[in-house]
Amino acid sequence: MAAPDDLPLRRFTLIEVNDAKVPLCLRLATSLAAKIAADLGADVLKIEPPGGDPVRRAPPFLPQGGSALFQFLNTSKRSLVLDVASDAGRAALRGLLQKADAVLFEEPAASARLLRASRATPIEIAAFPVEMDAAARPVSEFTILALGGLLHMVGEPERKPLRLGGHQASYAAGLTAFTGLAAALAARDAGQTAPDVRVSLAEVMQWVNWKAASGADAGGTSPGREGKNSEFQIVPCRDGHVAVVYTVTQWPATRSLIGDPRLGDPKFNTRADRRQHIAELYEIITPWFADKTRAEIQTTAQAKGVPFGPIFSPAELLETEQYVARGFLADMDHPTLGALRLPQLPVQWNGRSFAPRPAPELAA
Repeated sequence: MAAPDDLPLRRFTLIEVNDAKVPLCLRLATSLAAKIAADLGADVLKIEPPGGDPVRRAPPFLPQGGSALFQFLNTSKRSLVLDVASDAGRAALRGLLQKADAVLFEEPAASARLLRASRATPIEIAAFPVEMDAAARPVSEFTILALGGLLHMVGEPERKPLRLGGHQASYAAGLTAFTGLAAALAARDAGQTAPDVRVSLAEVMQWVNWKAASGADAGGTSPGREGKNSEFQIVPCRDGHVAVVYTVTQWPATRSLIGDPRLGDPKFNTRADRRQHIAELYEIITPWFADKTRAEIQTTAQAKGVPFGPIFSPAELLETEQYVARGFLADMDHPTLGALRLPQLPVQWNGRSFAPRPAPELAA
């Protein structure tokens, strides 16, 4: 494990401000950006409202009690409770900001004007672009996913859209905010004026779902839920399911892997031809998977250069070769919750993994 003195952001001090009335989706994005910085060595002070960050009471919950979500998002941070709506709280926050390199916060925040005016570089996370002038508009992660077109991509076309699992929009925005934070810290470190950073979930989802815009530009319609007409589908195998995925250049290898002479028919030669005859194509290739396990399929396909992928349950992911090799799960001793196993940063620094500290207890 990397020692604290070896971590790349150890010389920076950051403030994370959680306003009590901010929507959950923004709060999670801010916490993730600050978590990455904290696990990379930055001194992150988390400012919580009276009663604590509402995420402390958000599901899913640990068997020992407490929010697993909070424990994941707040590793390696310190905590301080401040009522930033009060004069005393704002005065205390103003003093803390004089010693910070950057401050992460959400719009709309009660102390937003103070945060933007401090010497600390502001890293702001909002729901919508400035041009929409929609700070007071109700927002949830579900509505952001809908606006970004992601709900149009998931589920069967004859049924209602499916919500993506977890917090995809918030985490993508948090990663984007951390990227902006890293650029700002690099500028400060070089003696330059650091740019202010503003990230909106709506714009991030437009970037995540870039195929919607490019598809509409190329073909006149945005790609959506195609069901059994989809080019790439999930098919059953002996012990579960496998995702059938391949590029245009990998079609000859895919055809060779399946080994059915019917795939040599000219109507399957081009991508356009295969999409036109997609039902017949899957009628031919699906039986090849039925008597094989996911592991057998993956090994055989990779040997041919075909990226068929097994579908894992969350429990199975804990034991997958890649997660184990990268040390993706960290074991830690929490002072009140005992032994915890949480995901950690899936990156290494100088070839070594990080050892995050448990999330802080609620402090006065």
